[in-house]
Amino acid sequence: MNHVDPDAVVRAEQATWTRSAPIYAEHTAQLTSHAVSHLLDAAHLTSDSRALEVGCGPGHVTAMMADTGATVTGVDLVPAMIETARTLHPDIEFVQADAEQLPFGDDAFDVVLVNFSIHHFTRPDVVCAEIRRVLKPGGRFVFAGPIEQFGFGAFIEGLTTHHTMEVLAHGPLYLEATREDYENLVKDASFASYDVAVRQLTLRLPSLEPLLQTGWEMCELSELPQDTQNKIRETTVQRAAPYRTENGYAFPDRIVVGQATK
Repeated sequence: MNHVDPDAVVRAEQATWTRSAPIYAEHTAQLTSHAVSHLLDAAHLTSDSRALEVGCGPGHVTAMMADTGATVTGVDLVPAMIETARTLHPDIEFVQADAEQLPFGDDAFDVVLVNFSIHHFTRPDVVCAEIRRVLKPGGRFVFAGPIEQFGFGAFIEGLTTHHTMEVLAHGPLYLEATREDYENLVKDASFASYDVAVRQLTLRLPSLEPLLQTGWEMCELSELPQDTQNKIRETTVQRAAPYRTENGYAFPDRIVVGQATK
């Protein structure tokens, strides 16, 4: 993992997702949905389960967890995300908290789910240890994260070609991450067993609008000169063109999908 300034990462993440909260449910959620069904299958949630989603954003995945009959809680660092989640899903418990200091006792949950958030954590090793703490003995940690994103990768090419990658918030585990990096996280956190694999999961989008809206909000691109914005958009569209279909776009993303047992 790359070494980064933890305080700088926290500031960038808070600012980015505070800005992005209003559009997340409509746009950004579409970019991180392709592994959710695999995580729910691995979670084995029932009406007897108590489950936690860490990095819940506006709560759309937490709501899917609740649909199984499980008692669920969503946690996010950003107050604006928690406010949005409570508005959209008033019957579910949402708590604003730092994933490095979860406000729950030991052995509290049967399942902890993290979908596309590990690469945003400042110290993912600390978060994984904290997740293990709040899991019951035999409890399951299920997670997914990006390895190779052809959809978002098209935007990143536009961004880096005409602007800078520095405006894209992320923690130490991101574009150069491998399956082994994720495996080492759960291994070093002393989980009793684990299974971490990289899968090709197709990201289907009806248009590039969710990608572009997300990128513009995350990176504050509307503040750039219009000519620069146009160039970023044009390059993104060009790089995404090979994945265009009759029904929109189909990106063959490579996603790490893992589960670990306490």
